[in-house]
Amino acid sequence: MEIVLQPKQDIAFKTRATEVLYGGAKGGGKSFLLRASAIRWCAEIPGIQVYLFRRTLKDLRDNHLRGPKCLQSLLSEHIASGHVKYRQVENEFEFWNGSILHLCYCDSESDVENYQGAEMHVFMPDEVTHFTEYQYRYLRAQVRLAGLKVPGQYKGRLPRIEAGANPGSIGHAWVKRTWIQPQAPLTIWRAESEEGGMLRQFIPARLADNPYLSQDDPEYADRLRGMGNDSLVRAMLEGDWDLIAGQAFEKLRRQTHSVPVFEPPSHWLRFRAVDWGSTRPFSIGWWAVASETTHVKRAGGIIAEREVSDCIKIPQGALVRYREWYGWSGKPNEGLRMEPREVCQGIILRGRDEKYAYSVGDPSMWKVESGPSIAEMFVKNGVVLRAGDNSRHAGYIEVRTRIAGDEEGPRLLAMENCHAGFWRTMPDIVMDAHSYGPHSEDIDTDQEDHCADEVKYACMSRPWLRLVEKKERRPSRWLRFEEKEEQTWRTV
Repeated sequence: MEIVLQPKQDIAFKTRATEVLYGGAKGGGKSFLLRASAIRWCAEIPGIQVYLFRRTLKDLRDNHLRGPKCLQSLLSEHIASGHVKYRQVENEFEFWNGSILHLCYCDSESDVENYQGAEMHVFMPDEVTHFTEYQYRYLRAQVRLAGLKVPGQYKGRLPRIEAGANPGSIGHAWVKRTWIQPQAPLTIWRAESEEGGMLRQFIPARLADNPYLSQDDPEYADRLRGMGNDSLVRAMLEGDWDLIAGQAFEKLRRQTHSVPVFEPPSHWLRFRAVDWGSTRPFSIGWWAVASETTHVKRAGGIIAEREVSDCIKIPQGALVRYREWYGWSGKPNEGLRMEPREVCQGIILRGRDEKYAYSVGDPSMWKVESGPSIAEMFVKNGVVLRAGDNSRHAGYIEVRTRIAGDEEGPRLLAMENCHAGFWRTMPDIVMDAHSYGPHSEDIDTDQEDHCADEVKYACMSRPWLRLVEKKERRPSRWLRFEEKEEQTWRTV
């Protein structure tokens, strides 16, 4: 049997990670990859038990048992020769070496209990965002090696989970929290023991990564664009996970606002912004103001104006978040419980060779209760702050406006190394559905909004000014004067 994979599929096929999520855009080839990988495991390892899931029986049949590249089609020669048997009643394929590929579904929440006690050597949830977190965790608990004899070349790669997904649906939030947010794409890391302790990896796939579909159906991308809703188009066409209902900063996109890591020029003004937290995370951002329009290579490093192909533009006056320290435990909205002195030491250590025009902090740090305020403790330990502007509505508008930018481009950018705070939490910030009156356009403060607040302090510390250039005045037909204005925007 010869199965041809495209490059991104090949990465997933060969990865040493044991809890893998592959996917993103529609048409990225995730379902075909799962079928190919399931056949690989069954053919290579005698007695292995592979469980391929969809949420509903109809989806299972439509996606994996029908069409030109379905399981029966891929295994047709082996089925014809008797080496593979398809049992329709049991919904399984039995291979010549005793391996079995089980086709399963969990229509209701409690259907997972049908698999209690199953020995899943390989668990494959297709469209895992259609499953609830409870269903996934329950089924993951059935994944174990048991007495399976694993060939040498596959040692350490079993038991394993291979999942496929598109953004959206009921499981979007927990899938994003599990695979997308913790680390940059393609990074392999070990999850904590209470999270299963497996080696996780997210392998993004876009429609452009699947040239075979583009060749077979060149108009498919246009049909996705024809879905109308911009957010839905971005999710399905680009595999953009930073899209949720009620999103506060819906124009924030990695493709537009993410900058490769580089050292800001020494003449750029630098400052720091702080949102304090102990039991909750603290967020500290290092910011630079672009003194001139600059172009940065996608691989990092500033380039000359004449070499602007394949680079990212930073407009003059844009705020660039070039470093961050996000004090969280790794669990959603849980801080490190560090003392102010320890935080100050960490701040100084991370920027000891730099000079800052100022540092701006969370106004609540000046609150005095039974002792010195947090701001006083910061000053005592070498970090002098001034109180930030905590205007909720105005601050929210200021951040949104900078993200949107103007004809020159976005006026707020963040480097790729700002992952834990900025890129993990900012896209998920949602509006407060219950706000009213002067707070009718405010973000939901019950979420992990610490980085968003710190970004707000940074933006409000450097407001945009509207500069008006007056033109010549000429009399109107009513003997009054009309004034033409040319408007530009700059960062103070």
